[in-house]
Amino acid sequence: MTETSTPQCTPQLIVRAQQGDSQAIGEIYECYRVNIFRYLYYRTSDTQTADDLTSEVFLRMIRALSSYRQQEVAFLAWLFQIAHNLLTDHYRKMSYRNHLPLEDQQMIQQESASHPHGDARLNSLALRQALERLNDEQRDVIVMRFVAAMPIAEVAQALNKSEDAVKGLQRRGLAALRDVLADWEVQYD
Repeated sequence: MTETSTPQCTPQLIVRAQQGDSQAIGEIYECYRVNIFRYLYYRTSDTQTADDLTSEVFLRMIRALSSYRQQEVAFLAWLFQIAHNLLTDHYRKMSYRNHLPLEDQQMIQQESASHPHGDARLNSLALRQALERLNDEQRDVIVMRFVAAMPIAEVAQALNKSEDAVKGLQRRGLAALRDVLADWEVQYD
């Protein structure tokens, strides 16, 4: 199966990593780190937590690399399965879910004083807050599809869902986001 999401990360690179080539493992990390971090960041709303979880995803990848089979699932989808499972474990351990770092709380308070979302333009903070209004499945699909730029087939593999189910979650998630942003009068074009 070819890796369409990141052309420099070839199946041969994955085979080299499976054979213990540390340079190949480093290249895989560089290929996929940003996508995994973005997914975790938009799910946790915390840079440090996302960074820590991203590191853990790649540690788990290294431990499980020998069991990965390219014919069964795309590599990026496999990494997102690891990230998704790790995130689920993370939330189970936490007693609260909507924790925001102090800096973000201060920004929210400052923005709320003038307008619910600053200058009424879609920014990272507004997007994170809007994504919090979605259910977990919709949020996963939206972040994987549009933040990590994953194809529908890979999102379906990562979440163990059918492509039709992913399309439905995407459609409902985008409609819900559009409604939230319209309510907030945020411009997103």
